[in-house]
Amino acid sequence: MNHIFYLFSAFPLGFILGLFYFSSLWLTVQQLPTTQWPVRLTLGSLFGRMAIVLLGFYLIIDGSWQRAVIALLGLLVARTILTQNLKPTDSIKG
Repeated sequence: MNHIFYLFSAFPLGFILGLFYFSSLWLTVQQLPTTQWPVRLTLGSLFGRMAIVLLGFYLIIDGSWQRAVIALLGLLVARTILTQNLKPTDSIKG
């Protein structure tokens, strides 16, 4: 019974990790034009996001490849939703 619960909980947890990763990436990209240190911002954001997501996946997976696949699907669904909703506005009319 617990095995099925862990399988079903992997998708929303992967979705939450995906929301965190890609919304943080969006905020980083939005801050790049105004920062004095774009390389520091980019690398710091990359390593911070990756550390949190990898730790989250490590805790979710717990040695089960099925949970890894399901959590990855949740992350990909979050990416798809965010890329559809956070499209940049077209400021150049032509």
